[in-house]
Amino acid sequence: MEKINVHVKVRPGQYTIYIGHNILDTVINTITEHMYGNRYAVITDSIVEKFYGENFVHKMEDHNLDVLLFAFPAGELYKTRETKQMLDDQLLSNRFGRDSAIIALGGGVVGDVAGFVAATFMRGIPYIQIPTTVIAQADSSIGGKTAVDYPQGKNLIGAFHHPRSVFIDTKTLSTLDERNYKSGFTEIIKHGLIRDKDLFTYFTKNREYIMSRNHNKHALTITGLMKRNCGIKNEIVREDEKEQNIRKILNYGHTIGHAVEHLSGYRLLHGEAIAIGIVVEAFFSWKLGFCSYEDFKTQYEIIRKMDLPYRIPAEITNNDIIQTMYSDKKAREMKPEFVLLKQIGQTVIFEGGKTTTPLEEDTLTSLIEEFRKTI
Repeated sequence: MEKINVHVKVRPGQYTIYIGHNILDTVINTITEHMYGNRYAVITDSIVEKFYGENFVHKMEDHNLDVLLFAFPAGELYKTRETKQMLDDQLLSNRFGRDSAIIALGGGVVGDVAGFVAATFMRGIPYIQIPTTVIAQADSSIGGKTAVDYPQGKNLIGAFHHPRSVFIDTKTLSTLDERNYKSGFTEIIKHGLIRDKDLFTYFTKNREYIMSRNHNKHALTITGLMKRNCGIKNEIVREDEKEQNIRKILNYGHTIGHAVEHLSGYRLLHGEAIAIGIVVEAFFSWKLGFCSYEDFKTQYEIIRKMDLPYRIPAEITNNDIIQTMYSDKKAREMKPEFVLLKQIGQTVIFEGGKTTTPLEEDTLTSLIEEFRKTI
């Protein structure tokens, strides 16, 4: 048998994240300069379409770019294979080809769906991310994860497909309702907890300016926060693109959080569910002897001060949570895996250098029961 070595260079090897306040109009100049495609499909949702989508497309047309706008109903309930199929069908019927590019303009749902369409349409075409929510700017627009939800759980079918560029305009956060704005910071809090104590401290010290969107220090503070946050996310993704080990620490709070979010019928926003997940998994970290009570309390207190949910909804049973976690894409050998915290800014490294650990069903049941009695 002969052996042939094929050296593959994956593209794009790197991409740029542009961050600023009130930069949305200048994004089109960069698109024109880079020419990501000969035609553009701007994919958005029914809310962002009215705030930014229609105007953005008109300005692209003013730059003589060939562009069409495609929108689907807003909300996690529409992050489905049916929505993806609808978008695929529309692209085909409008004769988009392999020389086209997709622009994902919106929050995390838009970014995930549009990115998944880009990953599979014509076997993969370029796309760029223009996130307009806190959670998308802080987390989901960076790292190349794309997916849709299924009845069995979140993000079960998808692909790793990196954008060619990410444009973060923090001014777009001004149009978010308070609930979406507030809950989005859960991911930034998480990044500080798992990797950067200084980021966590920066957030807690500047929380007044960050949360008060009319404050004169808001623009400078939120832009600085996003730069620092995106640097952390970038470092982790660069170390482990396909989530083989170190990138798994980004799932802190997500094993419980995804289960609770799914079981709530998506009445809980993603950030709200992850807030609950962080408090629960911080409790696990303390009770299993990995972190101090003080570090558990610090995490509980920041979630409480943000006025985010921190209790598992009473109507969601322990058994439902556990059974849902078995279907989670992070499960290994039919056991849910957990990231646990050692201290603020550092996760536990387990035997063999692993960043996660499975927990047996009886242990999980006991811990969840104790949490519900304690919190």
